[in-house]
Amino acid sequence: MRYSDYNFEIDHQGLKLVDDGPAEKWEMVDIKSIPLEVGDTFVLELDDKNRVFFKRQPPYQTEFEFKF
Repeated sequence: MRYSDYNFEIDHQGLKLVDDGPAEKWEMVDIKSIPLEVGDTFVLELDDKNRVFFKRQPPYQTEFEFKF
């Protein structure tokens, strides 16, 4: 996925999307439309190409029903 025009902060506490304001101003990431849930945990890793990867930690559901 490609998200552009999103502002975020990274500090010692983590990564946070920091855009706010009227929802009609932009399309925010809607957590209901992605296979993630509030409370999921992630570990910061590097992938085989040395890119930052936030790896989701179990337990998690492996099959998802997407609603568009």
